[in-house]
Amino acid sequence: MKFPPIYKDDSADLKLLKKMTIAVIGYGNQARAHVLNLMDSNIQAVVGLRENSPNKGKAESDGCRVCSIEDAIKISDIIALLIPDQEMSAAFTSYIAQYLRKGQYLLFAHGYNIHYGTVNPPEYVNVILAAPSGAGTELRKKYKEGSGIPGVFAVNQDPSGNSKEVLLAYSKAIGLTRIGMVETTFKEETETDLFGEQALLTGGIPKLIQSSYKVLLERKYNPAVAWLVCYYELKTIVDVFHKKGFEYLGKVISDTAEYGGITRGNLLVNESAEKELKAILSEIETGKFHKEWMQETQDGLPHLKSLRDKEALDPLEEIGKYMLEELFGEK
Repeated sequence: MKFPPIYKDDSADLKLLKKMTIAVIGYGNQARAHVLNLMDSNIQAVVGLRENSPNKGKAESDGCRVCSIEDAIKISDIIALLIPDQEMSAAFTSYIAQYLRKGQYLLFAHGYNIHYGTVNPPEYVNVILAAPSGAGTELRKKYKEGSGIPGVFAVNQDPSGNSKEVLLAYSKAIGLTRIGMVETTFKEETETDLFGEQALLTGGIPKLIQSSYKVLLERKYNPAVAWLVCYYELKTIVDVFHKKGFEYLGKVISDTAEYGGITRGNLLVNESAEKELKAILSEIETGKFHKEWMQETQDGLPHLKSLRDKEALDPLEEIGKYMLEELFGEK
């Protein structure tokens, strides 16, 4: 197997950004991390927000220069569009498209809207992607510690001919090349990101935890003991294999745990489970999930709100709040 190159700090030149102004549109967790990291890297950045945005005060208290989205677009060379996927199309049409000019760089942290065609930039702007492999809070935390998190980057339109170099410089400024970046495409980033979320990160793993806890409760096991086994110990196991892999995990756990984990794990994740994983991926690739999500947002998120209410009643939530407060003082 041929492995792709990893781009680190020595692959990027911050000088490319020194005469540029970067507009970060939005001020959620991801946008806040980007703009504060840019500012700490001595890159000129402004925050573009809609009128009466609830985030204006927070951005100003963080020391950011805040202006309207229209003014931010007009004075910037790079526009980092960092607002929720479901809001991006309307925001692009209403506040951004008419102000774009030749040679600007339109940067995304997720390829969703470009890949599914809900945002269609003019051909005279550069369209680029810098996607951290983690939440904005983690991106900011690691940067402040002198480190970073890995990520991926992609170029979708390059009329200026130097988008890759500018993109790597931007990635260095927010701390991504401190650890390393992999080159991808908007399509690949979007589809793999959605799949990872649904199959593992916010789908498969939480649901397996909830189901495991439920099984133990039904058999009348102590809920606190069940919580420790099904919830708390997960992090300790992830920490073990996260940096050195599953082979290393096998070496540091007991033979009993290794044998039981592999044999019973294969019963859970079998051909039937893989069939469902393939179905999930197919719905992403064909756009079926995108259409479903767009309809859900247009309807005002009724299904999601119902799911949130149901999740809040899961028995794991109640014991979790109790255990976290008793053990760690978390509320």
